[in-house]
Amino acid sequence: MKKPKKRNDEDLNFWQPTSDLMSGLVYILMLVIVLLGLYLMQIPEFDQPDPDIGDTFASPSPSTTEGGIDGDNIGGSEGDGAETPHPTYGEPYGTLTPSPTPSPTPVPYRNGGGGGGGDRGDDEEPEETMKAAVHVMLVDAETDRTIKEANVQFELYGDNHSLQVLNVYYPERIAFRTYETTEAGTFYLPEKLTAGTYELHELTEPEGYDASKNITFDITESHDWPDPYVVRVPLYPSQNIIRVQMTDVETGAVIPNGSFDIIAADNIVTLDGTLRYRFGQTVGQIICDETGYGESEEIYLGNYILIQSEIPEYYASYTEEVEAEVHRKSAILPSINYFPSERTRIIITVMDELYESRAISDAEFTITPSGGLPYTATSDHLGRIRIENVEKSTSYRIKQTAASGNYQINPGEYTVNVTADGRINGESVAEVNLTNRMIRISISLTDEFSSVQVPGVELSLYNAANELVHTWTTSGVAQSYTDLAPGNYSIIMNDGSEHRYDITVRDQAEVQEFNILTTYVLHYLLYGAIALAVILIVVIILLIVRRKKKKKAKQS
Repeated sequence: MKKPKKRNDEDLNFWQPTSDLMSGLVYILMLVIVLLGLYLMQIPEFDQPDPDIGDTFASPSPSTTEGGIDGDNIGGSEGDGAETPHPTYGEPYGTLTPSPTPSPTPVPYRNGGGGGGGDRGDDEEPEETMKAAVHVMLVDAETDRTIKEANVQFELYGDNHSLQVLNVYYPERIAFRTYETTEAGTFYLPEKLTAGTYELHELTEPEGYDASKNITFDITESHDWPDPYVVRVPLYPSQNIIRVQMTDVETGAVIPNGSFDIIAADNIVTLDGTLRYRFGQTVGQIICDETGYGESEEIYLGNYILIQSEIPEYYASYTEEVEAEVHRKSAILPSINYFPSERTRIIITVMDELYESRAISDAEFTITPSGGLPYTATSDHLGRIRIENVEKSTSYRIKQTAASGNYQINPGEYTVNVTADGRINGESVAEVNLTNRMIRISISLTDEFSSVQVPGVELSLYNAANELVHTWTTSGVAQSYTDLAPGNYSIIMNDGSEHRYDITVRDQAEVQEFNILTTYVLHYLLYGAIALAVILIVVIILLIVRRKKKKKAKQS
Protein backbone atom coordinates (compact mmCIF):
# COMPACT_ATOMS: atom_id res chain seq x y z
CA MET A 1 0.00 0.00 0.00
CA LYS A 2 1.24 3.39 -0.88
CA LYS A 3 2.05 5.46 2.17
CA PRO A 4 0.07 8.73 2.30
CA LYS A 5 2.03 11.92 2.27
CA LYS A 6 1.70 14.20 5.25
CA ARG A 7 1.09 17.86 4.70
CA ASN A 8 2.97 20.28 6.81
CA ASP A 9 -0.14 21.78 8.30
CA GLU A 10 -2.14 18.40 8.55
CA ASP A 11 -2.32 15.94 11.46
CA LEU A 12 -1.39 12.26 10.71
CA ASN A 13 -4.54 9.77 10.40
CA PHE A 14 -3.43 6.29 11.48
CA TRP A 15 -6.93 4.60 10.87
CA GLN A 16 -7.29 5.39 7.17
CA PRO A 17 -5.60 2.16 5.79
CA THR A 18 -7.67 -0.10 8.03
CA SER A 19 -10.90 1.57 6.89
CA ASP A 20 -10.01 1.08 3.24
CA LEU A 21 -9.27 -2.65 3.83
CA MET A 22 -12.60 -3.26 5.57
CA SER A 23 -14.47 -1.58 2.74
CA GLY A 24 -12.83 -3.92 0.21
CA LEU A 25 -13.77 -7.03 2.21
CA VAL A 26 -17.39 -5.90 2.43
CA TYR A 27 -17.55 -5.47 -1.35
CA ILE A 28 -16.12 -8.98 -1.89
CA LEU A 29 -18.62 -10.57 0.56
CA MET A 30 -21.54 -8.87 -1.16
CA LEU A 31 -20.34 -10.20 -4.53
CA VAL A 32 -20.18 -13.76 -3.16
CA ILE A 33 -23.71 -13.47 -1.75
CA VAL A 34 -25.05 -12.24 -5.09
CA LEU A 35 -23.35 -15.10 -7.01
CA LEU A 36 -24.67 -17.69 -4.52
CA GLY A 37 -28.18 -16.34 -4.88
CA LEU A 38 -27.96 -16.56 -8.64
CA TYR A 39 -26.74 -20.19 -8.36
CA LEU A 40 -29.58 -21.20 -6.05
CA MET A 41 -32.10 -19.69 -8.42
CA GLN A 42 -30.93 -22.17 -11.11
CA ILE A 43 -31.51 -25.38 -9.00
CA PRO A 44 -34.99 -26.91 -9.65
CA GLU A 45 -37.10 -27.92 -6.70
CA PHE A 46 -37.02 -31.56 -5.71
CA ASP A 47 -40.64 -32.28 -6.50
CA GLN A 48 -40.54 -30.81 -10.01
CA PRO A 49 -39.80 -33.00 -13.06
CA ASP A 50 -37.34 -31.99 -15.70
CA PRO A 51 -39.22 -29.57 -17.99
CA ASP A 52 -37.21 -30.83 -21.00
CA ILE A 53 -38.02 -34.55 -21.30
CA GLY A 54 -36.27 -36.72 -23.85
CA ASP A 55 -32.77 -35.56 -24.66
CA THR A 56 -31.67 -39.17 -25.07
CA PHE A 57 -31.71 -42.56 -23.22
CA ALA A 58 -33.15 -44.51 -20.21
CA SER A 59 -33.49 -44.72 -16.47
CA PRO A 60 -32.70 -46.74 -13.38
CA SER A 61 -35.25 -49.21 -12.14
CA PRO A 62 -37.54 -48.58 -9.15
CA SER A 63 -37.68 -50.44 -5.90
CA THR A 64 -40.74 -52.33 -4.77
CA THR A 65 -42.07 -51.17 -1.42
CA GLU A 66 -45.09 -52.26 0.52
CA GLY A 67 -48.19 -50.80 -1.02
CA GLY A 68 -46.35 -50.07 -4.29
CA ILE A 69 -46.09 -52.11 -7.50
CA ASP A 70 -45.03 -55.65 -6.77
CA GLY A 71 -45.01 -58.49 -9.25
CA ASP A 72 -48.29 -58.62 -11.13
CA ASN A 73 -50.18 -56.10 -8.98
CA ILE A 74 -50.07 -52.31 -9.09
CA GLY A 75 -50.70 -50.79 -5.67
CA GLY A 76 -51.03 -47.38 -4.12
CA SER A 77 -49.57 -45.97 -0.93
CA GLU A 78 -49.40 -48.08 2.20
CA GLY A 79 -52.18 -47.71 4.73
CA ASP A 80 -53.91 -44.35 4.69
CA GLY A 81 -51.39 -42.13 3.04
CA ALA A 82 -48.19 -43.52 4.58
CA GLU A 83 -45.18 -42.01 2.96
CA THR A 84 -42.80 -44.22 0.94
CA PRO A 85 -39.05 -44.00 1.51
CA HIS A 86 -37.29 -42.58 -1.49
CA PRO A 87 -33.96 -43.91 -2.82
CA THR A 88 -30.56 -42.39 -2.53
CA TYR A 89 -28.60 -42.35 -5.80
CA GLY A 90 -24.90 -42.86 -5.97
CA GLU A 91 -22.86 -42.52 -9.12
CA PRO A 92 -24.87 -42.15 -12.36
CA TYR A 93 -24.46 -45.86 -13.27
CA GLY A 94 -23.69 -47.25 -9.81
CA THR A 95 -25.78 -49.39 -7.47
CA LEU A 96 -28.69 -47.54 -5.89
CA THR A 97 -29.77 -48.16 -2.32
CA PRO A 98 -32.94 -47.09 -0.46
CA SER A 99 -32.69 -44.05 1.78
CA PRO A 100 -34.29 -44.11 5.27
CA THR A 101 -35.45 -40.51 4.77
CA PRO A 102 -39.22 -40.50 4.11
CA SER A 103 -40.56 -38.53 1.17
CA PRO A 104 -43.96 -38.33 -0.48
CA THR A 105 -42.30 -38.59 -3.89
CA PRO A 106 -41.89 -42.21 -5.24
CA VAL A 107 -38.59 -41.57 -6.98
CA PRO A 108 -37.46 -44.83 -8.64
CA TYR A 109 -33.95 -46.18 -8.21
CA ARG A 110 -31.77 -48.98 -9.50
CA ASN A 111 -31.80 -52.57 -8.23
CA GLY A 112 -34.83 -51.91 -6.06
CA GLY A 113 -38.50 -52.85 -6.39
CA GLY A 114 -41.48 -50.96 -7.73
CA GLY A 115 -42.37 -47.52 -6.53
CA GLY A 116 -45.39 -46.27 -4.65
CA GLY A 117 -46.20 -43.24 -2.57
CA GLY A 118 -47.99 -39.96 -2.54
CA ASP A 119 -48.25 -36.73 -4.44
CA ARG A 120 -45.33 -35.50 -6.43
CA GLY A 121 -46.58 -31.97 -6.52
CA ASP A 122 -47.74 -31.96 -10.14
CA ASP A 123 -51.31 -33.26 -9.82
CA GLU A 124 -52.64 -29.88 -10.89
CA GLU A 125 -50.87 -29.96 -14.23
CA PRO A 126 -52.52 -28.04 -17.04
CA GLU A 127 -53.65 -30.04 -20.03
CA GLU A 128 -50.87 -28.75 -22.28
CA THR A 129 -48.25 -30.20 -19.88
CA MET A 130 -50.01 -33.55 -19.37
CA LYS A 131 -47.58 -36.17 -18.10
CA ALA A 132 -47.79 -39.80 -17.07
CA ALA A 133 -45.80 -41.91 -14.63
CA VAL A 134 -44.82 -45.16 -16.41
CA HIS A 135 -44.33 -48.60 -14.93
CA VAL A 136 -42.84 -51.38 -17.12
CA MET A 137 -43.23 -55.08 -16.36
CA LEU A 138 -42.02 -58.24 -18.07
CA VAL A 139 -44.74 -60.83 -18.65
CA ASP A 140 -44.76 -64.30 -20.15
CA ALA A 141 -46.53 -64.09 -23.50
CA GLU A 142 -48.11 -67.52 -22.97
CA THR A 143 -49.22 -67.29 -19.33
CA ASP A 144 -49.37 -63.48 -18.84
CA ARG A 145 -47.53 -63.95 -15.54
CA THR A 146 -44.72 -61.64 -14.47
CA ILE A 147 -41.21 -62.77 -15.34
CA LYS A 148 -39.26 -62.09 -12.16
CA GLU A 149 -35.78 -61.47 -13.49
CA ALA A 150 -33.44 -58.63 -12.58
CA ASN A 151 -31.01 -56.71 -14.79
CA VAL A 152 -33.00 -56.91 -18.03
CA GLN A 153 -32.12 -53.70 -19.81
CA PHE A 154 -34.12 -51.46 -22.15
CA GLU A 155 -33.76 -48.22 -24.09
CA LEU A 156 -36.52 -45.66 -24.59
CA TYR A 157 -37.15 -43.88 -27.89
CA GLY A 158 -39.42 -40.93 -28.59
CA ASP A 159 -41.63 -39.87 -31.51
CA ASN A 160 -38.71 -39.02 -33.73
CA HIS A 161 -36.93 -42.28 -32.85
CA SER A 162 -34.42 -40.40 -30.73
CA LEU A 163 -32.98 -42.12 -27.72
CA GLN A 164 -34.38 -40.57 -24.54
CA VAL A 165 -32.41 -39.46 -21.48
CA LEU A 166 -34.38 -39.23 -18.21
CA ASN A 167 -33.19 -37.73 -14.96
CA VAL A 168 -33.33 -37.95 -11.19
CA TYR A 169 -32.49 -35.05 -8.88
CA TYR A 170 -31.77 -36.48 -5.47
CA PRO A 171 -29.22 -36.01 -4.04
CA GLU A 172 -27.95 -34.61 -7.32
CA ARG A 173 -29.09 -34.57 -10.90
CA ILE A 174 -28.21 -37.79 -12.76
CA ALA A 175 -29.07 -38.67 -16.36
CA PHE A 176 -29.80 -42.30 -17.31
CA ARG A 177 -29.63 -43.85 -20.73
CA THR A 178 -30.87 -47.42 -20.02
CA TYR A 179 -33.59 -48.98 -17.88
CA GLU A 180 -33.02 -52.10 -15.81
CA THR A 181 -35.56 -54.41 -14.20
CA THR A 182 -35.53 -55.33 -10.54
CA GLU A 183 -35.82 -58.82 -9.09
CA ALA A 184 -39.58 -58.39 -9.45
CA GLY A 185 -39.14 -58.08 -13.23
CA THR A 186 -40.40 -54.46 -13.27
CA PHE A 187 -39.11 -50.89 -13.25
CA TYR A 188 -40.38 -47.31 -13.19
CA LEU A 189 -39.24 -44.61 -15.52
CA PRO A 190 -37.61 -42.00 -13.27
CA GLU A 191 -39.62 -39.15 -14.75
CA LYS A 192 -43.12 -38.72 -16.04
CA LEU A 193 -43.48 -38.74 -19.81
CA THR A 194 -45.34 -36.07 -21.75
CA ALA A 195 -48.05 -37.01 -24.23
CA GLY A 196 -46.74 -38.79 -27.28
CA THR A 197 -45.68 -42.12 -28.75
CA TYR A 198 -42.75 -44.02 -27.25
CA GLU A 199 -40.95 -47.22 -27.98
CA LEU A 200 -39.12 -49.61 -25.63
CA HIS A 201 -36.20 -51.49 -27.12
CA GLU A 202 -34.90 -54.52 -25.23
CA LEU A 203 -31.13 -54.75 -24.88
CA THR A 204 -30.92 -58.01 -22.91
CA GLU A 205 -33.42 -60.79 -22.31
CA PRO A 206 -34.18 -62.97 -19.27
CA GLU A 207 -32.68 -66.42 -19.08
CA GLY A 208 -34.82 -68.89 -21.01
CA TYR A 209 -36.74 -66.25 -22.99
CA ASP A 210 -36.43 -64.94 -26.53
CA ALA A 211 -35.81 -61.28 -27.24
CA SER A 212 -38.87 -59.06 -27.36
CA LYS A 213 -39.91 -56.97 -30.32
CA ASN A 214 -39.92 -53.23 -29.79
CA ILE A 215 -42.89 -52.24 -27.63
CA THR A 216 -44.74 -49.11 -28.76
CA PHE A 217 -47.05 -47.27 -26.37
CA ASP A 218 -48.93 -43.96 -26.42
CA ILE A 219 -49.28 -41.47 -23.55
CA THR A 220 -52.72 -39.90 -24.04
CA GLU A 221 -53.70 -39.04 -20.47
CA SER A 222 -52.13 -38.15 -17.17
CA HIS A 223 -51.08 -40.86 -14.71
CA ASP A 224 -49.67 -40.23 -11.28
CA TRP A 225 -47.32 -42.49 -9.31
CA PRO A 226 -50.00 -44.31 -7.30
CA ASP A 227 -51.70 -45.34 -10.55
CA PRO A 228 -49.02 -45.27 -13.28
CA TYR A 229 -49.42 -46.09 -16.92
CA VAL A 230 -48.43 -49.77 -17.20
CA VAL A 231 -46.43 -51.04 -20.16
CA ARG A 232 -46.40 -54.83 -20.41
CA VAL A 233 -43.49 -56.37 -22.29
CA PRO A 234 -44.55 -59.87 -23.44
CA LEU A 235 -41.72 -62.36 -23.85
CA TYR A 236 -41.98 -65.85 -25.29
CA PRO A 237 -40.16 -68.70 -23.53
CA SER A 238 -37.23 -69.92 -25.60
CA GLN A 239 -37.74 -73.23 -27.37
CA ASN A 240 -35.59 -75.35 -29.62
CA ILE A 241 -35.45 -78.77 -31.25
CA ILE A 242 -33.64 -82.06 -30.56
CA ARG A 243 -31.97 -83.78 -33.54
CA VAL A 244 -31.15 -87.49 -33.92
CA GLN A 245 -29.49 -89.72 -36.51
CA MET A 246 -29.64 -93.53 -36.59
CA THR A 247 -26.73 -95.49 -38.12
CA ASP A 248 -25.59 -99.10 -38.33
CA VAL A 249 -22.94 -99.73 -35.67
CA GLU A 250 -20.84 -101.88 -38.04
CA THR A 251 -21.20 -100.26 -41.46
CA GLY A 252 -22.19 -96.71 -40.55
CA ALA A 253 -25.10 -96.90 -43.01
CA VAL A 254 -28.22 -94.91 -42.16
CA ILE A 255 -31.17 -96.77 -40.61
CA PRO A 256 -34.66 -95.52 -41.55
CA ASN A 257 -37.97 -95.44 -39.72
CA GLY A 258 -37.03 -95.39 -36.03
CA SER A 259 -38.64 -93.16 -33.40
CA PHE A 260 -37.82 -91.85 -29.92
CA ASP A 261 -39.83 -90.57 -26.96
CA ILE A 262 -38.65 -87.36 -25.29
CA ILE A 263 -38.82 -87.59 -21.48
CA ALA A 264 -38.30 -84.63 -19.14
CA ALA A 265 -35.24 -85.31 -16.99
CA ASP A 266 -36.20 -82.56 -14.50
CA ASN A 267 -39.12 -80.33 -13.71
CA ILE A 268 -39.00 -77.75 -16.51
CA VAL A 269 -39.99 -74.40 -14.95
CA THR A 270 -39.77 -70.99 -16.64
CA LEU A 271 -38.98 -67.73 -14.82
CA ASP A 272 -42.65 -66.82 -14.53
CA GLY A 273 -42.99 -69.77 -12.13
CA THR A 274 -44.93 -71.96 -14.57
CA LEU A 275 -44.24 -75.71 -14.52
CA ARG A 276 -43.99 -76.52 -18.21
CA TYR A 277 -43.14 -80.25 -17.92
CA ARG A 278 -43.04 -82.60 -14.95
CA PHE A 279 -40.11 -84.89 -14.25
CA GLY A 280 -40.63 -88.13 -16.19
CA GLN A 281 -43.30 -86.65 -18.46
CA THR A 282 -43.26 -87.63 -22.14
CA VAL A 283 -43.16 -84.25 -23.87
CA GLY A 284 -42.85 -85.27 -27.50
CA GLN A 285 -41.62 -87.78 -30.06
CA ILE A 286 -38.96 -87.81 -32.77
CA ILE A 287 -39.74 -89.84 -35.91
CA CYS A 288 -36.82 -90.64 -38.23
CA ASP A 289 -37.23 -90.48 -41.98
CA GLU A 290 -35.83 -92.73 -44.72
CA THR A 291 -32.36 -91.30 -44.14
CA GLY A 292 -32.45 -92.14 -40.43
CA TYR A 293 -32.66 -88.44 -39.48
CA GLY A 294 -35.30 -86.98 -37.22
CA GLU A 295 -35.96 -83.86 -35.19
CA SER A 296 -38.50 -82.92 -32.55
CA GLU A 297 -40.94 -80.08 -32.47
CA GLU A 298 -39.74 -77.07 -30.50
CA ILE A 299 -39.78 -77.71 -26.74
CA TYR A 300 -38.80 -75.60 -23.73
CA LEU A 301 -35.15 -75.32 -22.68
CA GLY A 302 -33.95 -77.96 -20.23
CA ASN A 303 -32.64 -81.50 -19.83
CA TYR A 304 -34.35 -84.47 -21.47
CA ILE A 305 -33.86 -88.21 -21.99
CA LEU A 306 -34.38 -89.94 -25.34
CA ILE A 307 -35.81 -93.49 -25.27
CA GLN A 308 -36.35 -95.51 -28.42
CA SER A 309 -40.03 -96.27 -28.96
CA GLU A 310 -40.14 -97.73 -32.48
CA ILE A 311 -37.36 -100.08 -33.56
CA PRO A 312 -36.39 -100.29 -37.25
CA GLU A 313 -36.92 -103.58 -39.05
CA TYR A 314 -34.19 -106.20 -38.53
CA TYR A 315 -32.54 -104.13 -35.77
CA ALA A 316 -32.36 -104.59 -32.03
CA SER A 317 -33.58 -101.92 -29.64
CA TYR A 318 -31.24 -99.19 -28.43
CA THR A 319 -31.25 -99.92 -24.70
CA GLU A 320 -29.24 -96.93 -23.45
CA GLU A 321 -30.97 -93.74 -22.31
CA VAL A 322 -29.45 -90.77 -24.13
CA GLU A 323 -29.35 -87.41 -22.36
CA ALA A 324 -30.14 -84.37 -24.50
CA GLU A 325 -30.10 -80.73 -23.41
CA VAL A 326 -32.14 -78.11 -25.23
CA HIS A 327 -30.30 -74.79 -25.50
CA ARG A 328 -31.37 -71.36 -26.71
CA LYS A 329 -31.47 -70.94 -30.48
CA SER A 330 -28.42 -69.59 -32.23
CA ALA A 331 -27.06 -69.31 -35.74
CA ILE A 332 -25.80 -72.89 -35.42
CA LEU A 333 -28.24 -75.80 -35.43
CA PRO A 334 -28.32 -77.99 -32.30
CA SER A 335 -25.84 -80.87 -32.30
CA ILE A 336 -27.08 -84.26 -33.53
CA ASN A 337 -27.56 -87.16 -31.11
CA TYR A 338 -26.25 -90.28 -32.88
CA PHE A 339 -27.74 -93.72 -32.27
CA PRO A 340 -25.41 -96.48 -33.57
CA SER A 341 -27.72 -99.50 -33.66
CA GLU A 342 -27.00 -103.21 -33.83
CA ARG A 343 -28.61 -105.51 -36.34
CA THR A 344 -30.35 -108.60 -34.95
CA ARG A 345 -28.43 -111.67 -36.08
CA ILE A 346 -28.33 -115.42 -35.60
CA ILE A 347 -24.88 -116.87 -36.26
CA ILE A 348 -24.46 -120.65 -36.64
CA THR A 349 -20.92 -121.98 -36.29
CA VAL A 350 -19.95 -125.59 -37.12
CA MET A 351 -16.62 -126.94 -35.81
CA ASP A 352 -14.89 -130.32 -35.65
CA GLU A 353 -15.74 -132.11 -32.40
CA LEU A 354 -12.18 -133.32 -31.88
CA TYR A 355 -10.24 -130.34 -33.23
CA GLU A 356 -12.12 -127.30 -31.93
CA SER A 357 -10.24 -124.82 -34.13
CA ARG A 358 -11.09 -126.68 -37.33
CA ALA A 359 -14.09 -125.12 -39.09
CA ILE A 360 -16.39 -127.29 -41.19
CA SER A 361 -17.57 -125.85 -44.47
CA ASP A 362 -20.47 -127.03 -46.65
CA ALA A 363 -22.54 -128.21 -43.71
CA GLU A 364 -26.20 -127.81 -44.65
CA PHE A 365 -28.96 -126.60 -42.32
CA THR A 366 -32.69 -126.09 -42.59
CA ILE A 367 -33.95 -122.93 -40.85
CA THR A 368 -37.66 -122.63 -40.12
CA PRO A 369 -39.12 -119.35 -38.75
CA SER A 370 -42.43 -119.55 -36.92
CA GLY A 371 -45.19 -118.59 -39.29
CA GLY A 372 -42.84 -118.74 -42.25
CA LEU A 373 -41.46 -121.17 -44.82
CA PRO A 374 -38.27 -123.15 -44.13
CA TYR A 375 -35.13 -122.41 -46.11
CA THR A 376 -31.66 -123.93 -46.47
CA ALA A 377 -28.31 -122.41 -45.62
CA THR A 378 -24.76 -123.78 -45.97
CA SER A 379 -21.74 -123.00 -43.82
CA ASP A 380 -18.88 -121.01 -45.39
CA HIS A 381 -15.12 -121.58 -45.16
CA LEU A 382 -15.22 -120.29 -41.58
CA GLY A 383 -17.91 -122.79 -40.72
CA ARG A 384 -20.47 -119.97 -40.30
CA ILE A 385 -24.01 -119.22 -41.36
CA ARG A 386 -25.25 -115.64 -40.69
CA ILE A 387 -29.02 -115.15 -40.56
CA GLU A 388 -29.42 -111.41 -41.23
CA ASN A 389 -33.07 -110.53 -41.81
CA VAL A 390 -34.29 -111.67 -38.43
CA GLU A 391 -37.92 -110.87 -37.70
CA LYS A 392 -39.07 -109.63 -34.29
CA SER A 393 -41.39 -111.75 -32.12
CA THR A 394 -40.36 -114.86 -34.07
CA SER A 395 -38.92 -118.27 -33.17
CA TYR A 396 -36.35 -119.95 -35.43
CA ARG A 397 -35.81 -123.74 -35.51
CA ILE A 398 -32.37 -124.79 -36.73
CA LYS A 399 -31.56 -128.37 -37.78
CA GLN A 400 -28.62 -129.83 -39.72
CA THR A 401 -29.68 -131.80 -42.75
CA ALA A 402 -26.37 -132.67 -44.44
CA ALA A 403 -22.76 -133.03 -43.33
CA SER A 404 -19.53 -132.31 -45.12
CA GLY A 405 -17.24 -135.19 -46.18
CA ASN A 406 -17.07 -138.03 -43.66
CA TYR A 407 -18.54 -135.96 -40.81
CA GLN A 408 -21.68 -137.11 -39.11
CA ILE A 409 -24.77 -134.89 -38.94
CA ASN A 410 -25.30 -133.18 -35.61
CA PRO A 411 -28.54 -134.76 -34.35
CA GLY A 412 -29.65 -131.79 -32.21
CA GLU A 413 -32.40 -129.26 -33.02
CA TYR A 414 -31.91 -125.70 -31.83
CA THR A 415 -34.57 -123.02 -31.21
CA VAL A 416 -33.85 -119.27 -31.06
CA ASN A 417 -36.58 -116.92 -29.75
CA VAL A 418 -36.50 -113.27 -30.88
CA THR A 419 -38.47 -110.85 -28.67
CA ALA A 420 -40.45 -107.79 -29.76
CA ASP A 421 -37.45 -105.50 -29.15
CA GLY A 422 -35.33 -107.50 -31.59
CA ARG A 423 -33.22 -109.11 -28.88
CA ILE A 424 -32.37 -112.71 -28.04
CA ASN A 425 -31.85 -113.32 -24.34
CA GLY A 426 -31.21 -109.60 -24.01
CA GLU A 427 -28.55 -109.52 -26.74
CA SER A 428 -28.67 -108.39 -30.34
CA VAL A 429 -26.75 -111.42 -31.60
CA ALA A 430 -27.45 -115.11 -30.86
CA GLU A 431 -24.64 -117.61 -31.51
CA VAL A 432 -25.49 -121.25 -32.11
CA ASN A 433 -22.23 -123.19 -31.75
CA LEU A 434 -22.33 -126.89 -32.67
CA THR A 435 -19.91 -129.61 -33.69
CA ASN A 436 -19.77 -132.46 -36.17
CA ARG A 437 -18.15 -135.79 -35.33
CA MET A 438 -15.85 -137.80 -37.54
CA ILE A 439 -14.94 -141.43 -36.61
CA ARG A 440 -11.21 -141.85 -37.00
CA ILE A 441 -9.37 -145.26 -36.79
CA SER A 442 -5.68 -146.11 -37.04
CA ILE A 443 -4.46 -149.68 -37.86
CA SER A 444 -0.83 -150.71 -37.45
CA LEU A 445 1.03 -154.07 -37.76
CA THR A 446 3.74 -154.40 -35.08
CA ASP A 447 6.27 -157.18 -34.57
CA GLU A 448 5.82 -158.61 -31.10
CA PHE A 449 9.50 -159.39 -30.69
CA SER A 450 10.97 -156.03 -31.86
CA SER A 451 7.97 -153.58 -31.46
CA VAL A 452 8.70 -152.39 -35.01
CA GLN A 453 5.93 -151.89 -37.55
CA VAL A 454 6.22 -154.54 -40.18
CA PRO A 455 6.17 -153.32 -43.81
CA GLY A 456 5.19 -155.22 -46.91
CA VAL A 457 2.36 -157.23 -45.46
CA GLU A 458 -1.01 -157.22 -47.20
CA LEU A 459 -3.99 -156.65 -44.90
CA SER A 460 -7.72 -156.72 -45.63
CA LEU A 461 -10.58 -155.19 -43.62
CA TYR A 462 -14.01 -156.84 -43.58
CA ASN A 463 -17.22 -155.65 -41.97
CA ALA A 464 -19.60 -157.72 -39.86
CA ALA A 465 -21.31 -158.99 -43.03
CA ASN A 466 -17.93 -160.31 -44.20
CA GLU A 467 -17.83 -157.71 -46.95
CA LEU A 468 -14.46 -156.40 -48.00
CA VAL A 469 -14.12 -152.73 -47.00
CA HIS A 470 -10.42 -151.92 -47.50
CA THR A 471 -7.23 -153.71 -48.62
CA TRP A 472 -3.74 -152.26 -48.18
CA THR A 473 -0.10 -153.20 -47.88
CA THR A 474 1.67 -152.07 -44.76
CA SER A 475 4.32 -149.41 -45.23
CA GLY A 476 5.88 -149.18 -41.82
CA VAL A 477 3.40 -146.50 -40.60
CA ALA A 478 -0.17 -146.79 -39.32
CA GLN A 479 -3.02 -146.84 -41.82
CA SER A 480 -5.90 -144.35 -41.05
CA TYR A 481 -9.54 -144.39 -42.13
CA THR A 482 -12.39 -141.88 -41.44
CA ASP A 483 -15.23 -143.52 -43.39
CA LEU A 484 -16.10 -146.35 -41.07
CA ALA A 485 -19.42 -146.60 -39.31
CA PRO A 486 -19.53 -147.88 -35.76
CA GLY A 487 -19.58 -151.71 -35.59
CA ASN A 488 -17.52 -154.91 -35.64
CA TYR A 489 -14.78 -155.49 -38.21
CA SER A 490 -12.12 -158.12 -39.01
CA ILE A 491 -8.56 -157.72 -40.28
CA ILE A 492 -7.11 -160.59 -42.39
CA MET A 493 -3.35 -160.93 -42.94
CA ASN A 494 -2.94 -162.37 -46.40
CA ASP A 495 0.45 -163.99 -45.95
CA GLY A 496 -0.75 -167.50 -46.49
CA SER A 497 -1.43 -167.99 -42.84
CA GLU A 498 -4.87 -166.35 -43.05
CA HIS A 499 -4.56 -164.90 -39.54
CA ARG A 500 -7.76 -163.07 -38.49
CA TYR A 501 -7.96 -160.20 -36.01
CA ASP A 502 -11.33 -158.83 -34.78
CA ILE A 503 -11.83 -155.11 -33.88
CA THR A 504 -14.81 -152.96 -32.75
CA VAL A 505 -15.21 -149.39 -34.04
CA ARG A 506 -17.04 -147.14 -31.58
CA ASP A 507 -18.99 -143.90 -32.14
CA GLN A 508 -16.55 -141.43 -30.56
CA ALA A 509 -14.58 -138.34 -31.55
CA GLU A 510 -11.19 -139.57 -30.29
CA VAL A 511 -8.91 -141.48 -32.68
CA GLN A 512 -9.28 -145.26 -32.19
CA GLU A 513 -5.95 -147.07 -32.57
CA PHE A 514 -5.75 -150.75 -33.39
CA ASN A 515 -2.31 -152.42 -33.15
CA ILE A 516 -1.92 -155.96 -34.55
CA LEU A 517 0.97 -157.86 -32.98
CA THR A 518 2.77 -160.48 -35.12
CA THR A 519 5.84 -162.84 -34.89
CA TYR A 520 6.70 -162.24 -38.47
CA VAL A 521 10.35 -161.27 -37.76
CA LEU A 522 10.81 -164.19 -35.37
CA HIS A 523 9.75 -166.55 -38.09
CA TYR A 524 12.34 -165.12 -40.42
CA LEU A 525 14.99 -165.54 -37.75
CA LEU A 526 14.01 -169.17 -37.13
CA TYR A 527 14.09 -169.99 -40.80
CA GLY A 528 17.49 -168.35 -41.07
CA ALA A 529 18.86 -170.28 -38.12
CA ILE A 530 17.70 -173.56 -39.63
CA ALA A 531 19.23 -172.69 -42.99
CA LEU A 532 22.47 -171.71 -41.29
CA ALA A 533 22.52 -174.98 -39.37
CA VAL A 534 21.99 -176.95 -42.60
CA ILE A 535 24.78 -175.03 -44.23
CA LEU A 536 27.12 -175.74 -41.33
CA ILE A 537 26.30 -179.43 -41.43
CA VAL A 538 26.95 -179.55 -45.18
CA VAL A 539 30.23 -177.71 -44.72
CA ILE A 540 31.29 -180.08 -41.95
CA ILE A 541 30.42 -183.14 -44.09
CA LEU A 542 32.35 -181.74 -47.01
CA LEU A 543 35.35 -181.08 -44.81
CA ILE A 544 35.22 -184.61 -43.43
CA VAL A 545 34.96 -186.11 -46.90
CA ARG A 546 37.86 -184.01 -48.17
CA ARG A 547 40.01 -184.96 -45.22
CA LYS A 548 39.36 -188.67 -45.81
CA LYS A 549 40.29 -188.25 -49.45
CA LYS A 550 43.60 -186.59 -48.56
CA LYS A 551 44.39 -189.27 -46.00
CA LYS A 552 43.65 -192.04 -48.47
CA ALA A 553 45.81 -190.38 -51.06
CA LYS A 554 48.81 -190.31 -48.70
CA GLN A 555 48.42 -193.98 -47.88
CA SER A 556 48.51 -194.99 -51.47
